[in-house]
Amino acid sequence: MVLEIKGKHYDKIFIGYADNISRSGLCFSAANPPAVGTTFPVEFVLPDNRTMVQCTCRVVWQRRYETTGRPSVGVGVEFVDLDQAKRQLIDQWVKRKTRLPRGASPDAGG
Repeated sequence: MVLEIKGKHYDKIFIGYADNISRSGLCFSAANPPAVGTTFPVEFVLPDNRTMVQCTCRVVWQRRYETTGRPSVGVGVEFVDLDQAKRQLIDQWVKRKTRLPRGASPDAGG
């Protein structure tokens, strides 16, 4: 699972790719993410139902690593103000995604 997320921090927009999401937060990779403790607005779309999720996040951890010769940072954020309805939609999306056969796309209408 890879979700494209967009965040804004000090009038700078960054794009990251989430590889883990739950009702309480997500993990993503980005070249220049905000520091631990920083809060910022974020948005992403749940692929199979096209639901736009917008909320404030707080960075709770960072891990630096290198892939294909490029430095990157893995970031864990918690959702600060995500409403219950969106949390339930994320739960449902994660459940559907985890039931798919390996290699199948959640966008494939299942």
